[in-house]
Amino acid sequence: MAASITHIRLAAAHEGTAELIVTVGFDGGGKSDVPLDRFASEALLSDCNASGPDELIGQSWQRVRDALTVSFNRYA
Repeated sequence: MAASITHIRLAAAHEGTAELIVTVGFDGGGKSDVPLDRFASEALLSDCNASGPDELIGQSWQRVRDALTVSFNRYA
């Protein structure tokens, strides 16, 4: 099984803006927390056809990667 989203939480980021913190779980038991800004969060929710953060549980880490790419590319 590939790495997937195992947990979601909200956190305060720079200047009080909200971030979605996505925990990605790996086969060997490791976990990584990935902070997503508003743009990446919206891209991830849209890509997963999720109406809320809880619906992201179980999604592939690749969708997180793609959402980060969308956020980064907004500056291009």
